[in-house]
Amino acid sequence: MPEARVVIVTYGCTVLVPDVEPVLSHAHKEVGLFTLAEVADLRMPDGYKRSIAAWFARL
Repeated sequence: MPEARVVIVTYGCTVLVPDVEPVLSHAHKEVGLFTLAEVADLRMPDGYKRSIAAWFARL
């Protein structure tokens, strides 16, 4: 069986209005806002975590 390949696209944003909650779309189960320090403890594949860390590094 061939090896599976995954493309990870990471979108980052800056919260301009901190007292407004993000809106959950019908396509997702959860939504959240996290700092870089919190990402390490999230339940997700390491590739996603590396992608998020790379986005933060560009700031």
